[in-house]
Amino acid sequence: MPDDPLELIRIVASATRLQILKLLQQGFDHPEDLAKKMKIRRQAVDKQLVELFDWGLVDRAAVFPPTGRPRIVYQVTLRGKDLVELLDRAAKEHHDGFRQDFQREMDDLEAKLAAGEIAEEMYFKKRKEIEARYKRVVGP
Repeated sequence: MPDDPLELIRIVASATRLQILKLLQQGFDHPEDLAKKMKIRRQAVDKQLVELFDWGLVDRAAVFPPTGRPRIVYQVTLRGKDLVELLDRAAKEHHDGFRQDFQREMDDLEAKLAAGEIAEEMYFKKRKEIEARYKRVVGP
């Protein structure tokens, strides 16, 4: 496992791998169940689980039912849980900060209009620019 943080980011930047980690936290534990829930092929889930296992983000165990074959099930490790929480928190903080930046710029623009520092035409032009820049937080 290289020390390169970009490798770790590559591992969890996959929407599929991140979804697997989150589903495992919700109680899904068998690759077949994960595949059905995610509407992808079982082989795709298996491939992702191997990579997550290699990175220490999931563990696997055999469950021996009274009858039938043993089942291999997975669970998120503490390291995996911490990583998902870190990513969720970072995304929320980034979004919240971006929203605050948007609101601050809009408040400043409206204050300039109210103070007569800019004309209405310039206000609407600047407002459109700000909304375009922050479209991820203000929506379409």
